[in-house]
Amino acid sequence: MALKTTVLALSLLALAGSASAQEASEETKENYTMKCAACHLADGKGAMPEMNLTDAKWEYGSSVAEISKVIAEGIPGKAMVGFKTQLSDEQVEALAHYVRTFDKTLKPEKAAKKK
Repeated sequence: MALKTTVLALSLLALAGSASAQEASEETKENYTMKCAACHLADGKGAMPEMNLTDAKWEYGSSVAEISKVIAEGIPGKAMVGFKTQLSDEQVEALAHYVRTFDKTLKPEKAAKKK
């Protein structure tokens, strides 16, 4: 009986850990509020249709790497400016993971392994 309880407890902890790993940090949420929400709005629906992060339309790609590139470098000729001088690579990647969560059609991607 004790073994079953221990296995159950460990399983629940593993599930809780994976769920919290997908949860954005307060820093990431604050970065989104400060850098992104003016155009993409708090809920990701966007001030204009092309700024909508919830509609499964990702013109420049929906992978973390593609979104990170857009966040870092911006999009020439568009309102999207780059933030590579204001945010670290880790902060950009965290934002990419976070903004993907607004689109419920996308499956979460695992964070890149640290070198």
